[in-house]
Amino acid sequence: MEQDTQNQASNTTSKPFPVAGQTPAATSNTPASGKQASDTGSAASAAPVVEGLLKRVTQTAHEAVDGVAAKISSTVDGIQGGVSKVGDTRDEWIESAREAIRQHPFAAVGTAVLIGLALRSLSSSRDR
Repeated sequence: MEQDTQNQASNTTSKPFPVAGQTPAATSNTPASGKQASDTGSAASAAPVVEGLLKRVTQTAHEAVDGVAAKISSTVDGIQGGVSKVGDTRDEWIESAREAIRQHPFAAVGTAVLIGLALRSLSSSRDR
């Protein structure tokens, strides 16, 4: 009898989180069915809070993704503009070189020969 009283006393002072393999002890004198009803009421009252929190988290995530997408889009636009400028500059240089060769064909051939000889002498000096 005394042992039953000690077991009941230990059951009423339970830990908030039971250890694995142990069943949680009752913390009040209400029957189990009353406790389930209060848990259901708590879950029902917590649902709007969880739903609101979920909506805020989802909205924040969408805003973050939209911000990153906007930054990437502006970066890509800048890169495309730079590539376009480089392509335009390359085309201008090629056209300028063609015009110079048309106006002075012998000078262009002589310059090409001199550049070839200079490259040959540089590469042969490395071989020695």
